[in-house]
Amino acid sequence: MKRTIPLQEHPEFSIVDGYGWREFRVEAPGGRRRAASRLPSIGGLWLDACVVSGVAYCWKAATSTTPGMAVLFMVLLLYVYTRSTQIQWESVVIFPSIGIQLETHKGFAGISLLASRKFVPWSSLEDFLINEGLRGWDVRYYCVAINRTLQGSLQLEVAFENILPRFPILLEVYYGVQEAIQIETERRTEQSVCHISQTA
Repeated sequence: MKRTIPLQEHPEFSIVDGYGWREFRVEAPGGRRRAASRLPSIGGLWLDACVVSGVAYCWKAATSTTPGMAVLFMVLLLYVYTRSTQIQWESVVIFPSIGIQLETHKGFAGISLLASRKFVPWSSLEDFLINEGLRGWDVRYYCVAINRTLQGSLQLEVAFENILPRFPILLEVYYGVQEAIQIETERRTEQSVCHISQTA
């Protein structure tokens, strides 16, 4: 596996090349970086320290009664859940001759605990493009995969929908996916020409 950072002014963006796949990954703001350690950010450590101090302060009073223990347990469970389901990174993975996959990884301190994936096969991928949307007075750019469903309607699958990276990152991903689409189109054309010449 080879990992590169093509845009030096955007260290949160990296390209990971594996055997038979290529991943365009965008780390979440405040998430781990390539040169950083796996420790959480300083702000997260302060919050964790405050929660531990609060639990230690209330421990004797909370554990003396059953409802107090239940409340303390629920608060701790909610805190652990919110800390461990933060978005770590989102990516677009290209599988040549198969399709593309849009991924969102959630976890804690750079460790992925949950991942949601949307796979779009080449046969149903109509196009991959950069779109723009308005949010208040702000213009946001985002990558979208146009997917044809079994019923024939078009469906939009948004890549990096939680992080919304900057335009230079989206442009790099766009060029990478368009190159893969072009290679797949040429491969299919070549196969159909070979099939026609064999039947003739």
